[in-house]
Amino acid sequence: MTPRLIGGEMLVWSDLDGTHGPGPVRGSFAPFLRSGRTLIAGPHDTSIIDAVPGDVTILVRGISDAETLAARHPGATILCGALEKLSEPAAFDTVIALDGVGRLNSVEGAELSWAEALNVLLATLRPDGRLVLGFDNQLGLHRLTALPGEPSDAEWLVSDAHDRSRPAGLARVSAALGRPVARTYAVFPGPIAPTALLSTELLADESRTGYVDAVLSRAMAPAAPVLSDPVRLAHEAVRHGAAAELAPAWIFVTGPAGGLPDALVDGEPVDRSELPGGRTLEDLLLEAALKRDLPAVRELLGQWRDRAAGVPADQLVDFAPLAEAGEHAAALRAFAATVLDGGYAHPWPSPAGVDDLARMLAAMTGDTIEFSGPAPAGPSATAFRELTAERDRLATELAEAHAKFEYYEQRLTARENSLNRALRIIDLLSAKGPARAGRALMGGARAARRTVRTITRTIRPR
Repeated sequence: MTPRLIGGEMLVWSDLDGTHGPGPVRGSFAPFLRSGRTLIAGPHDTSIIDAVPGDVTILVRGISDAETLAARHPGATILCGALEKLSEPAAFDTVIALDGVGRLNSVEGAELSWAEALNVLLATLRPDGRLVLGFDNQLGLHRLTALPGEPSDAEWLVSDAHDRSRPAGLARVSAALGRPVARTYAVFPGPIAPTALLSTELLADESRTGYVDAVLSRAMAPAAPVLSDPVRLAHEAVRHGAAAELAPAWIFVTGPAGGLPDALVDGEPVDRSELPGGRTLEDLLLEAALKRDLPAVRELLGQWRDRAAGVPADQLVDFAPLAEAGEHAAALRAFAATVLDGGYAHPWPSPAGVDDLARMLAAMTGDTIEFSGPAPAGPSATAFRELTAERDRLATELAEAHAKFEYYEQRLTARENSLNRALRIIDLLSAKGPARAGRALMGGARAARRTVRTITRTIRPR
């Protein structure tokens, strides 16, 4: 079937190749898709388009992207240009804009504000249709922990922060959609390639905080240098009930709520009722360690070894594993790295390093462990805040070691002087070495004195 390619603008621009910006949205979003007519607005990965059932219309703004999509999806209608290409009112059962509306404007057309672009999308949606809209959070964890970067070629539009029609905050965005929201998902670790979509209902469920912490430990692990460890900030956000507000992005789903999961993790739908309750083993161990409750630490370590050996501590919720088991030594080493890199006031006396602390933890349950490779780099290797704290800690330890060195050097010098004096006295008393000549001289002096006394007595007149 020959694809339908309508329009043509921005001849030398591509949102799909990643050279001018972050590239297309990537991931698995199958539960959001419905049969019927579907509009995909903005740059989306071809795997998302392939999963859409029924008739598909794709809107992109670069002619090279339109030609590429037309070749890969021969059954789709490709619209190339800005939002004015959408001329059919109430034509679609589903509108998918996971990238939001920021990359739907074209240099060849009028530059629409956020609210104007949203209204164009909503006008194409049938009354009972479903809108799947992504929204980048300007106050998300990914921005709070990111290092300053170079502006990309895609940032020629008015900044989102200065678009007064663009709402700020989860509640305001939901209200601005103008349609009832069936479900809202917090997106981690970022809006372009999310691996975890957690519904706001799941994030508000205090009995599932352990599961949420475990998912965020995987999703928010930094792959590049950052200002601060985003995993720890994400866990604190969960504990304070602010994980939804500080999520890197949100996905709003309006229309029918049927078939929507409580979460979508690594492309798999999640039912909240089937999740384990409680806290992660890592959280329990840290709490016991900070309380100096070593019997509780020993008990937890023993249960870890006996019930789920090798599963990382941050992936155990009520000892239900959420990840594959590996070597138990590696799991202990990872927890030891968390303790040391996190700067926690742990109860173990100054371990030499991660491996030393891991061996101490194993010894608490009567085990000995060996490692098959070098210790993995912890958050301090990529997080500048933790790296600065580690530098300050090492500087303090170095100053203390230097003070101890000077003290011991003074003590050693004093004791060496005392020892030398004692040796000289011993040599003198034992008539060894130089003391022998001295003793002979003293003996000669005593003999002369005795001779003088004898002579004196002899010549003394009677």
